Formats: sequence, structure tokens, C-alpha cells
Amino acid sequence: MSLTDQEYSFVTKPIDVALGLPNRAYTDNSFLSSEYEKVFGCNWIGIAFEQDIAESGDMFPVIAAGQPLLVVRGQDNQVRVFHNVCRHRGAKLLDKPCSKKRHIVCPYHAWSYSLEGILKSTPNFSGPKNHNHPTLEEGTQNLVEVRSGIWNHVVMVNLSGDAIPLRDWTARLDEHWAAFDIANMAPGGSMTFDFDSNWKLVLENYLESYHLPKVHPVLNSFSPLQDHELVVDENFIGQLSLNYRPSDGGNVLPRFPNLPEDRQATGEYLLLFPSLMVSVTPDHYRVTIVTPISAGVTHQRWQFYFVGSESSEEQYADARASVVTRVASYTKEDIEILERLQAGRSSSGYDGGRFSPFHEITTHHFQKLVARSLHGGVNLPKNRQIFTRADNRT
Repeated sequence: MSLTDQEYSFVTKPIDVALGLPNRAYTDNSFLSSEYEKVFGCNWIGIAFEQDIAESGDMFPVIAAGQPLLVVRGQDNQVRVFHNVCRHRGAKLLDKPCSKKRHIVCPYHAWSYSLEGILKSTPNFSGPKNHNHPTLEEGTQNLVEVRSGIWNHVVMVNLSGDAIPLRDWTARLDEHWAAFDIANMAPGGSMTFDFDSNWKLVLENYLESYHLPKVHPVLNSFSPLQDHELVVDENFIGQLSLNYRPSDGGNVLPRFPNLPEDRQATGEYLLLFPSLMVSVTPDHYRVTIVTPISAGVTHQRWQFYFVGSESSEEQYADARASVVTRVASYTKEDIEILERLQAGRSSSGYDGGRFSPFHEITTHHFQKLVARSLHGGVNLPKNRQIFTRADNRT
């Protein structure tokens, strides 16, 4: 079940008269199934990090849009993504990450595949010690590969296979972040969170700073509500803090070189639609893969990257840990409110709500992107807007 024409119309109206998505968009697993197909399946989504498959023979299973996938680095050092299912009887091939393997072997009947997904053996298929059969024509029973690519240390996939090229999908954001040499970064911390909340609520909360004074009083004390700007492009949205505070533990972390003046003390927190949270500051980059588990449960994997190989040295260990700990503390503060938001979506006294035309432009734009995806797709970017506090956002 997807949006009705009336619901689509309400969401996509101008912000001062728009209504939010209906309750069932947050509570109904059949609605999530539509999102798996039309929001996640038809766009590029992040599913893993490069370091998950650092060496040839490394394999990393994931769930994406409700489907089991397998990320593999082949003998040729290329990263490929396959449907994590044997072509014989449909058994899931791998449950846990593994390293330096030479083949992918099914745990059921021991069919085996190369790291490039090519069927290599079908033991006893035609009887004891008779391993072949004419119906197993060469190439017809290989693992099914998923269209994939790597962007800024993230393994990305397009399940439908017909989205625009990844480089075109990310081009506007790459241009927006041209001052940051994200390729030259080293991983330096990670964390995971699970929320009893719909994936959209998790992201809507991330996209606005309106809740800072009440939910994050410490953060608001040095990065106050009035010092946040909103960024809206067609397929990325978020906010910019004008008062980023560097690490308060250990030595000062290395910074991106040659940053322009307007990037020296900012933190930018964006969503690459539909579900990849990406943030950049003068001293680190972080990315969060958001995965819906059900209509009411969402999983997050966070990875932190620091500037240059020097940042991995022991002298910066406390500083790296301080960044991760600080972000974790703010994320934990969101848990209760996200659970309250999810509980409220079961009430007949709520109808989707209204948007603040000053603070929630990004939230409204995100909901419009979801609605458009359900009604036929997201258009390519046309223009970018950065809203300052002096703007008339109506």
C-alpha cells in the first residue's frame, strides 16, 4: 500500500499549508514494502563501508531494502555485490562476515561460486560422483549481481538497476564538498544504534535543529539553534552549524588543508536521499548507513574518518575517541523522543502534523522526496538553496 492521490497532494503542497505523511507511513509494514521497492530500490543506497571488505576474499553480508545481499572483494580486487542466495534452492549463503576466502560455498548442498559470482561446482547434482548436468548451461546459474559502486568510502547499490549513474547522483554533493579531500581519510571509530522508531522519523529528527534547546541542551549551549542554517538541494538536504567545536580530548586532530574561511569552523550534517547520513567538519567526516528493519525498528551503522594517515597515530587516539563519544551521547539523547514519536503515530488524534516554515524546510523536503519516489521517482537536482536565519522562509 502506497500514498493515495490526496495524501500525496497534502504532503507536496507549499510548506505553510502542507500536511505530513499519514500515520500508516510510519506503522504499516505493507507501506514499508512499497518503500523498499520505490524509495530504496529505485535510488542509490549505502549498504557497507570499504573497510568491511578490505582485502581480496573478504565477504560481508547485509540486509538492504529487506533483501539479503553479499558484498565481496574479488581476487581482482574489485568490489561486487550479489544477492546473498544460492541459485539452487534459495538458501542464504552467508550469515557472518568472513575474510580471505577463495570461494563462496552454499551451506545446504555445497554448490560453490567464485568470488566473481561464477558457478564453479555442483557436487553430486546428477547422482553420486556425477557433478554436472546439461541443464546447467554455462553462465545461467551464476550469482545474481547487483549494480554497485563506491562513493566516499561507502559501498552503494541500486537494486532496480535503472537509476542514473552513481557519479551523476552524487555530483551535486561532490561539488558542494569540493573543499574537503574525503578520499584521503583514515577510519578511526565506529558505533551502532537500534531505534524502536520508523526510519523516516530517525532522519526527520536528524534534518532539523528545532529540537536542540529541549532535547540537546549541552549541544545547544555551544551550537545554538540560531547558529544553524538549512541546506536544500534536490537529492541532499540537511543543516549547517556555524559553531563546530573540535575534539576536547587529547591532541588537536589534523584538519583538512586549505579550507576556505567560511568552512573553518562549520559542521555540515546532510542526508543523501534516501537514507545515507553524511557529515563533514574541519577535522573529520562521518557517515551513517540507516537500515529499516521493520516499520517500527531502524538500525544505524556509523563510521568515522579522520584527515590523512597521520590521524591514525596513537597520539590522536584520545581525540578520535572524544569525537565518537560526543556524537554517541547526542544520539542517545534522541532515543526517548524517537520512541515517543513512534508511539504517537498510533494515535487517531494525529493527522500528519504541520511544518514550521522556518525550521522544518528540510523535513518537508524529505517527505516530498519520499512521496515523489512513491509516485514515480526523484528528479535530478536543479538548484541548491542555503537558508540563513535572516531569510524569510515562508
